[in-house]
Amino acid sequence: MPRPNFGIPFTQTFRSEPYAAIDPTQLSLSAAGKTILITAGHTGIGFAIAKNFAIAGVANVILLARRAEVLEQAAKNLSTAHPKTKFHHFTASVDDALQIKEIFSKIKSRISDIDILVTSAAYFAGMSDVLTLPSEQLRETFETNVFGNINLVKEFLVDIPEVGSGKEKIILDISSAAAHVDSPKFGTYSVSKIAFSRWLEHLHRDLKGKAVRIHSYHPGAVFTEATKSFGIKEDAMPWDDVQLSGQFSVWLASKEAAFLDGRFVWANWDAMELKEQQAKLENDPHLLTLGLISN
Repeated sequence: MPRPNFGIPFTQTFRSEPYAAIDPTQLSLSAAGKTILITAGHTGIGFAIAKNFAIAGVANVILLARRAEVLEQAAKNLSTAHPKTKFHHFTASVDDALQIKEIFSKIKSRISDIDILVTSAAYFAGMSDVLTLPSEQLRETFETNVFGNINLVKEFLVDIPEVGSGKEKIILDISSAAAHVDSPKFGTYSVSKIAFSRWLEHLHRDLKGKAVRIHSYHPGAVFTEATKSFGIKEDAMPWDDVQLSGQFSVWLASKEAAFLDGRFVWANWDAMELKEQQAKLENDPHLLTLGLISN
């Protein structure tokens, strides 16, 4: 099975593996002193993001997920590999607003203010026509992918820093190409992903003038434990290296990518070529946003 045709990429170079420009060991991409919270950071893409932010020197990585044993093991493995970073873990479901509020309160009092929020947790009911998907699974998709992520953002932004305060909050929305391309059998997942990313675009406008950056992005086509559980075979297509997702996330949170605030991008797009189009993006507020094509 060949890689699906997602249309013409925004950059001429389409990346599937890590490359020098997004190497997290670079001083320009340093996350030293920062605290990051990653949902579903115990496996797959979330784990790769945790690993690469640790390489970039982040002070604290907070992992939040529902499976306590897997979560604890992931934190241990990361701590062993990256002893200079402190790893913390909390067991919770993002759709439990009260539980999320309590955890954020504990983090603030016991660890630190959170600088970066990564919304990596997602629910996928499986490949199905939208009409035949059971209502319970439809509801769970939106409870996690939309309402659950909104719970996180609201707690993350209880204190919103002003521009010039020396502080900045960054939201990294792990979205999906399914949010804006034709995705047969992925309809419900697609709609939930576009709903949250679109909600973030409105939030971006509402917070204009505040020191908050928001980035939504497709992390690449990565073969993960979750992908396998859906019955998709590893030899189904050429997959992207999960470390591309992790390293691109570090780059996106750096000052180098600040010009992409409020945009939707792909981890596969070359960072240097994106930087070359900064002026084009600054002159077109609708470019790389979700909307209707009219020409």
